[in-house]
Amino acid sequence: MTKELTRAQLLGLRQRAQALTGDRLTVAGTAERLLAMQGQDLPGALWSLGLRSGSTIGEVRASFDRGELVRCWPLRGTLHVVPARDLPWLQPLTADRARASMRKRHQDLGIDAASENAARNSLHTEMDARGETRRLTRAELFAAWERDGISTGGQRGAHLLWLLSLDTTLVYGPFTGTEQQLVLGAEWIANPVTLDHDAAVRELVQRYLRGHGPATLADLQYWCKLPLTTLRSAIDELGDSLAGVQFDGTHHLADAAVLDARERPKSAPTLLLPGFDEWILGYQDRSASVHPDHADLIVPGGNGMFRSTVVRSGTCVGLWSRKTTATKTNVVATPLADGFSATAVREITAQVDRYAAFLGVEGTFEATP
Repeated sequence: MTKELTRAQLLGLRQRAQALTGDRLTVAGTAERLLAMQGQDLPGALWSLGLRSGSTIGEVRASFDRGELVRCWPLRGTLHVVPARDLPWLQPLTADRARASMRKRHQDLGIDAASENAARNSLHTEMDARGETRRLTRAELFAAWERDGISTGGQRGAHLLWLLSLDTTLVYGPFTGTEQQLVLGAEWIANPVTLDHDAAVRELVQRYLRGHGPATLADLQYWCKLPLTTLRSAIDELGDSLAGVQFDGTHHLADAAVLDARERPKSAPTLLLPGFDEWILGYQDRSASVHPDHADLIVPGGNGMFRSTVVRSGTCVGLWSRKTTATKTNVVATPLADGFSATAVREITAQVDRYAAFLGVEGTFEATP
């Protein structure tokens, strides 16, 4: 008989899967657990890693500098943080479909095979000219392309960069100050893992459920955008390593070993999550953690811009914003419904201190009604 989960059990299991309950993994271990973490907002992505690992922003950046992590476009046409060694098998799963989805846009921008090859050749010429320092910023890459007669205006540069990422020619790797530099994937990624297509799909399914489960097949398909038939085949092949549970009348999948663990985790009490955190972005159906009345407040107008959330016991109860200087960060939190209780204010204040410690600055907090 399939086990029925309560909401608290589902959220507790998901938070443990997402390393939000105090597992204290390393930065690289956190990325390993989640496989791919939404990374289009770089400061938010760094905090997502720091929050889960208990690391400072300097320690998170150092993991990129050591080549453990990269940012690239492996899923949903947007930037993600990925363990560097996993990118060589993950990126090919979606590259052809991603390229096809942009064909009309690239025709409109005047991007064809010849312009892509020209951009690739210009990149390698620029890297060779840099000697041992084979890395450059986005602005430096665009300047090199313009110098070589390759227009970057009208989003052409962004799309050419994206195209060169689809075969991992380019990835975002080490930092220079607060900016991430572009490097050649073949040179930067040490000990790459290579898998054939079917093995790669199985690995993706198992890693997604280990780092996000319990979740539905629709959640998984939303997250990776692979065909449902492909995902169903992988689930069948994984067999007893996966387990089924029910929540609210809907079938969910989970890693069997995690589900069989004796300890039933409780949700972390209070968290300050960045706007594009996997706690929200990792699922198509967010109703377990986001009240339907609050969805438009978190994603105003459904425009794809996710606001930072205050999460208590797995449920989004507020929004937060910050103004940060070199020495101070001021956090303002606003409840989504009723005002924050005195207990909630104390817990949020503690999390503001945690965020400030991550940044290495003083933290202050104010709650609005």
